[in-house]
Amino acid sequence: MSRQVPPAKLSSIFGASGPASTLHFLVHPGLPELQREASRRGWREKGFTSLSVTWLELRWTADGWRHLHTVSSDDVPCPVVNGTFQLRGCAPGTEVEFAVRVGLACHAPHDTAGVREVGELWLNNDGKNYTQHTR
Repeated sequence: MSRQVPPAKLSSIFGASGPASTLHFLVHPGLPELQREASRRGWREKGFTSLSVTWLELRWTADGWRHLHTVSSDDVPCPVVNGTFQLRGCAPGTEVEFAVRVGLACHAPHDTAGVREVGELWLNNDGKNYTQHTR
């Protein structure tokens, strides 16, 4: 039987202070930007056609970059789940500007373990950054 943990207790467990909201931005290996990066790096020509997203880092601001905030899939507990980023200290409905740094790995389809090459790139709306109202 599971039991509910009161929100006040969750805040003390996770160290959350102030409001929190979510931003939605799904990153997956099929994104055209990621596929172009794999081609640019020559991975496809080498037969490394299977692409994986190994980590994500969201950099965001709500005040024109006077204050920079970072959310990483490496944080514990993980604030990134299925394209949803938890933004601590950001009230729902806030317009944020952001870019996402993506870790990539590639391998040949028949390789079942490990990776052949790794890299990273920024998803930043062609240098203009993305904007979104949080939920």
